[in-house]
Amino acid sequence: MKREEQFKKIAEECQALFEEKNAAYGDDYFSSSYSELERWLSIKRKVARLTSKYEKGNEGMPEETIKDTWMDLAIYSIMELILLKGDKF
Repeated sequence: MKREEQFKKIAEECQALFEEKNAAYGDDYFSSSYSELERWLSIKRKVARLTSKYEKGNEGMPEETIKDTWMDLAIYSIMELILLKGDKF
């Protein structure tokens, strides 16, 4: 499979996961009163979880794999880009 096809497949998986979680959390990331710092801290916690998984494996949170954590980080990055770009799309 070409890299472009792999990228598209992963992007589609991220979109499906985003849609699922965004619906479950009621568009909270965008409509809540989270400050920029609070959003950054959410991302920082995911990075810390990823670091821990590489150091310790799946101890402590076996239900979330390294792949899951990377997908969450990709989604957080895209959500931040949405907020940064605002209506400039």
